[in-house]
Amino acid sequence: MTSGRISVNGRVWESQEALQWVDDVLLVPLQVVAERLGACVYWQSYPHRFKVEKGENSWEFSLDKDIVCVSSMGMDIHGPVCMHGLGKVMVPVSLLSQCLDLQWAYLADIDALIITRREPALEGRCIMLDAGHGGDDPGAAHGLLIESELNWDIAQRLADILELCGVDVRYTRKKLGEATLAQRLDIANRAQPDLFISIHHNSFPDAKMNGTEVYWYGNWSARQLAEYIQDHVLEELGTLNRGVREAAFYLLRHVSSVSVLIKVGFLTGLEDSTKVADPWLRERVALGIFRGIRDYIEVHSVQM
Repeated sequence: MTSGRISVNGRVWESQEALQWVDDVLLVPLQVVAERLGACVYWQSYPHRFKVEKGENSWEFSLDKDIVCVSSMGMDIHGPVCMHGLGKVMVPVSLLSQCLDLQWAYLADIDALIITRREPALEGRCIMLDAGHGGDDPGAAHGLLIESELNWDIAQRLADILELCGVDVRYTRKKLGEATLAQRLDIANRAQPDLFISIHHNSFPDAKMNGTEVYWYGNWSARQLAEYIQDHVLEELGTLNRGVREAAFYLLRHVSSVSVLIKVGFLTGLEDSTKVADPWLRERVALGIFRGIRDYIEVHSVQM
């Protein structure tokens, strides 16, 4: 049994028994996942069968069988279909991925499953992630929390989600690498990404200082992107809203793409420090940034 953490299209669903491993096959609750992906599930009590419909396609399942009928064609599912409790049907995530054209990844370090459908607005986009500091420059530090490491962790988690959606992700530095501001600027302007996202954390001598803020500079599009990201990250992390602000940071002034800089939280904050130390909550920060990016691109795709 796993932790029961599932993200479907950037939205988290948690339950005590959301996921299950059977013979090295990962099973997910059919109805919960399918309905969150816009499909309908119909149940037939005897014989134990159920049908999933989405658009013009339909798939029929039989319990405790290793075969599934997909629009009258057989498909080997390579795993069990079974029921738990009152009508809770568990199916292999690989099966749902085949039927509903999904991408998925199991994240062992946080015991969570990420599922996403195709995102036409995101496919083929280029997004550059700038994990602040790095190398000999650790950024802020508080106890075991090192800013450069947290920045990279969130950037990597965000990249994994974006890549599942077909985004071409670029970086301004490697995991243990270091890059000056001038080098980061050169990398960004050579790549000409659709969006540039810089990830940082805050610090302050007073532990009562907590909260999340997103910065933009110089153009309305960047402000709108910052607002989308701020709203979604606050929803996931539950930190104090320190607002969306305009600031003349070097990279925001000089990167030619639409650019924002997020300061996720205060490493020194009494409330924030416990949140940013939790890898699951850092995953949720990445999900929030992802949804903000997706919302922005869906609205501005014609202009990009």
